[in-house]
Amino acid sequence: MPDFWLSCGHHLLDRDEGGGLLVTDEFLKAYLARPELAPPPDACPAERSLYAALLADPRRPVTSAEIAALADTDARENWSLITGFRDRLVRHKTVEAAYLDLVRRGVAGTPPLFIDQLVHVILRNIFDSCEDVFMLRAAELFFRPQRLNVHDGSLVAADEEKVSGANPQPVSPLVAMLGLPTAGEIDVLNEANADTYWNRVGRP
Repeated sequence: MPDFWLSCGHHLLDRDEGGGLLVTDEFLKAYLARPELAPPPDACPAERSLYAALLADPRRPVTSAEIAALADTDARENWSLITGFRDRLVRHKTVEAAYLDLVRRGVAGTPPLFIDQLVHVILRNIFDSCEDVFMLRAAELFFRPQRLNVHDGSLVAADEEKVSGANPQPVSPLVAMLGLPTAGEIDVLNEANADTYWNRVGRP
């Protein structure tokens, strides 16, 4: 069975004895590939230094003073969000435990994108041996915004990003790092073309 949902970073994670997902440095570094975090050419020395330090040690503690020292307002906001999210991930034994803590304590302050990414990778782990492409496509509805329409008496769901084409940014930090395509034609999955699902599941 082909690997699937590559953009979620499942292959960068380890598993514990119970099958839960363990956060690795490689998984944390994938978030640093996000375009919001990579320092632009005019970034201040403090931002460049922080970025380099986290590339070398993605679990390195980041103080509020370090973030406050960043010259750019957007950079300060982005780094506050990502370091808070990272701290939540490494504070728990598994990704699943971090997600459970997030939903129990409230998601305020956590970008919806990050929540979708956690759901994405957790479902990838759950469906690791699944070969039913219709079940996998149904699972995508839990982490990809959809646009619904009735067509020939059936309810059809299409990824909002592909339908609108309004979001030029990758939906996953791994998209930028792995160079995965971000657009494509929209096909309705059915029995006749079910096998084609495996050719496009790496897309965001």
